[in-house]
Formats: sequence, structure tokens, C-alpha cells
Amino acid sequence: MQKLPIGTQSFSILREENYLYVDKTSHIYEMINRGRVYFLSRPRRFGKSLLVSTLEELFSGNKELFEGLYIYDKWDWDKKYPVIVLDFGEIRHNNPENLEKSLHHFLDDTAEEFSIKLNNEDISRKLGELIKKVSKKFKERVVFLIDEYDKPIIDNINNFKIADDNRETLSAFYQVLKSSDKFLHFLFLTGVSKFSSTSIFSGLNSPKDITLHKDYSTICGYTYRELEEHFKEHIDNLGKEESFNYEETLAKIEHWYDGYSWDGENKVYNPFSTLLLFDKREFSNYWFSSGTPTFLMEILKKENNLQSIIEPISATEDDLDTFEIENIHPITLLFQTGYLTIKEKNKNYGDIEYTLDIPNYEVRQSLIRRLVMAYTNLSTGNLKELKNKTYISILNKDSKGFIDVLESIYHRLSYPIKGDDEKYYHGIFLVVLYLLGIGSQGEVTTYSGRADTIFKIKDKTIITEIKYSSTKSTKTIIKEAFKQIKEKKYYTRYKDENPIYLALAFSKDEIDCEFKETL
Repeated sequence: MQKLPIGTQSFSILREENYLYVDKTSHIYEMINRGRVYFLSRPRRFGKSLLVSTLEELFSGNKELFEGLYIYDKWDWDKKYPVIVLDFGEIRHNNPENLEKSLHHFLDDTAEEFSIKLNNEDISRKLGELIKKVSKKFKERVVFLIDEYDKPIIDNINNFKIADDNRETLSAFYQVLKSSDKFLHFLFLTGVSKFSSTSIFSGLNSPKDITLHKDYSTICGYTYRELEEHFKEHIDNLGKEESFNYEETLAKIEHWYDGYSWDGENKVYNPFSTLLLFDKREFSNYWFSSGTPTFLMEILKKENNLQSIIEPISATEDDLDTFEIENIHPITLLFQTGYLTIKEKNKNYGDIEYTLDIPNYEVRQSLIRRLVMAYTNLSTGNLKELKNKTYISILNKDSKGFIDVLESIYHRLSYPIKGDDEKYYHGIFLVVLYLLGIGSQGEVTTYSGRADTIFKIKDKTIITEIKYSSTKSTKTIIKEAFKQIKEKKYYTRYKDENPIYLALAFSKDEIDCEFKETL
């Protein structure tokens, strides 16, 4: 078997040392033939840096590295271009002074590599001078590749002053690219977010944003076909470890790591998690545990409507397109950082609408666990104990036991994030179910209406109605809940399963519930 490229983002190392490489050069070929200035957003650890490295070797004319790949017999290898690669993962950016200093060092080091001398002291003019002199020296226009262009902003977003100052520094730095256009053959930028207020996009000649373009939806990540084509032996080994057959193994990999989409049609597996899965031969939360930004959790803690985080939601292209540090929208943040993805894309009276959802089991379980632990300070041990109590109390229709579980979680929530409507309690209940490993469907549509939540424990279906009132007693609320289940016939499609009916009642200071086998 070929070696797995874990932690390797260099295309030349992958090819020279026989690491496994999933061929993405057909996408690259199409992109280069269609234009010359591009921007691509993808979450962290999704293969952006490898894509940049591949472009670097391609434009440098390193033909031997591409033997056997799609682009090999289609590229003009006699044509070589000078390539400048700016990787912001290697640039200090903890404050604007260090950012500017590091950019000066980058420009000086790059000039030295090309054996040219720079005279300007202003970083913007210095960049323009570098591009112009390199182009004139090699009598070819320059290929300029910028990886993680937004990292100096994203990494400091919990400190608005630093993030904003870094944004200003970058704006001035990137501004010169427009006036340098005649010296540029190809410009490609990657990042996590597209900042609406950063003049990189106003300063350039409108880079083509291919983030949501259907033709490039699988340019990063692994498709189902690629998984089977390149990882068959690894899938077999994993199946032996898990005592699964081939089809069962594929299904579990899909459940855990597939589901990312940027067009609502084509799905890809998370490459980082997939590689670690095959290396360790163990299903686990690899991508999420590799570092969830603290600022993300802080922003989500301020979002009272948790239901919007764990259930499919609608969004417009504007919601997904740009990101403003002055007014961070949680949905935009979750999408651009990979915690939400596109499940459907539809046109409504000419406008494009997207349905967003959490991509897969790995992200859903990890995100919800991190959220509830952030809200409640419950430990992993606490959660395991609560899960056991939940199963026992529901299967035994033990109202008191289930109330104890709910109170253990709800009463730990801090006052500022507590809601005062039914939607809030519904959202928290769904979070609790997911947290405890119980699959559920929120607001299930039936012929007569929408059931709040339907979930299963050990093949037993539980139909749940959640009610909140600040004025009524919980006993009255419970009666109303059962009445609604009966009148709306939420049970129709589950009648043959002999479901359990659960009424959950919340008042300002009290939680109550009741189970029934018949209505």
C-alpha cells in the first residue's frame, strides 16, 4: 500500500516518496483554462495547502511529478513561470507590527531567492516592485499563490482591535496587486472566510470566487468514487479491525466523515479525518479535536437559538458569501469554518436558497458535546452517567428519573443564555438527545402538522411534544401536549410500532414530564 500523506502538504514530497495522492489535476486544468484570478474558501485541514503546492509545481514545469496524472499529457511543459508562494501559516501575525515585519522578511527572502534587489520600504510598494522585477528578469509574467490569506484576521478574531489592525495592514499590502495585474499570469488565493470589508476583493480585478461553484465542488476532499479507487486496501484493513464486511465499513465511514458539500449535490469526505481513520483504524473525532477555535465557542454561547445549530436551516448566498468581524453572524461563521454544509440548493422566484446542516456524525457529536460542556461544565463522566439514566428512565417510562436527567442539564445553564419561549427549550432538548448519543428528528412533518421531536431508543419510538408557559401549571401544559399529539395524529406512521408518547412541560422554574403508551 502507498503511504498515507498525514501531515504532508508538499506535492513534490508526496510524488517523490510514493505517498498516496488523489488526483485533482482535472479540476486544476479546467480552472487554469477558464481564467487567471481565483479565490477558494474551504475549512481548515481540507487540502487547500496541497492544492497550492500542486499549482506551484505545475507552473514551475516539474513534469516528472505529474506522470500518470490527468494533466500530464495536456500541459505545455516547455512553458515555465516564476512562482511566488505566500503562506500565511508561516507569517507572524499576533499583532500588526509583527505582521508587517514578517511580510518585509518574506519579500526580502523571496527577492534573494530570485537574485534581485528591492529598494522600497513600504510593504505594498515593495510587493509591487518584487512582482515587476521578477517578471522582467524571467521575461514571463508571475504566478502568485497566497495560502490562508485571512489567517492574520481569523486567528485574532477574539481581539477586535488586533484583527481590525491586521485587516488594515493586509488591505494595504494586497492593494498593489491590481496595479501589478499586467505582470501577473495567474493569481490564486485560499482562505477560510471571505471578508466583505477587506479590500483584497475590491482592490483586485474581481477574483472569481469558486467556493460555491459546482464545477469545483470536489476540488478538495475525497468523493465516494475516489475513496473506493484509492483506499480499497485501507477500507479492507479497517473492516477487519471493526469486524465489518466491505459494504458495512463503507457505510460507517460515510456516516462519520462524508457529507461536506458546496453545491448541494456533490459530497466529499473530510480528507484529514479519513487519513487518520485509515492510519489508526479506529473511528474517532479527529478533525474537531485537532483544535476548535475558542472564539467560535464564545460566539455560539451567545446564540440562544440552539435549534438553528442542530437542525437544517435556510440561508441565502449573501449569508454564506461574506464575513464581517464587526458583526459576526454565527451561521456564516459555522458554514465557512466547516461546521455547517450545504444539503440542498434551490431557486425560489429566481433567488438561490440553501439548506444548511451539520455534515456528519463526527462534527455533530463533537460540536454538540463541546457546546453543552461549555454551557454546563458537565464532564465526560457526568455525560456517560446521564446517558445511562436516560435510557433506563425512558424505557421504564419513569417520569421522575427522566426529570432528574433534564434538571441536571437545564439547571446548569447560566441565566443569560436561558430562553423564555418554547423554541429555546425545544432546541436544548434536541441538543441533550444528540449529546447523549440518541438520534432524533426535530419538527417531523405529518399530514396534520409537525411533531416536535421523534426519537428512538433500542428500536422503541418515542413521540414527543414540548410545551412552555410562564403562566400555566406544568400539569395543565402536559394535558395540552397529549391533546395536541392526539388531535394532530403525530402517531399515524408509527402506530404499528406501539410508540411511547412523551409530554414535556416547562414553566419559568419547573420541569415536568409524563409518559403514555396509549392516548
